[in-house]
Amino acid sequence: MTVKKPSPGALLLGLIPFAAMCFSVALWDRIDPMILGIPFNLFWLICWIGLSSLCLWGAYRVESARDKKDSGAP
Repeated sequence: MTVKKPSPGALLLGLIPFAAMCFSVALWDRIDPMILGIPFNLFWLICWIGLSSLCLWGAYRVESARDKKDSGAP
């Protein structure tokens, strides 16, 4: 079994949560705005934990569709 390189779409979907959690810190590094009783920065990270799952599910779907197309399965 050979290992294929991931498609650009799957890579992009995998990098979105990483960029959102790591490189946006300067934009939301504040305590003052509170959402649902927690500081905004904690709310932001909690939201991206769930959104990361959605992005990775999308990357899985992109790769599984690519595998079906490459194998010729209907």
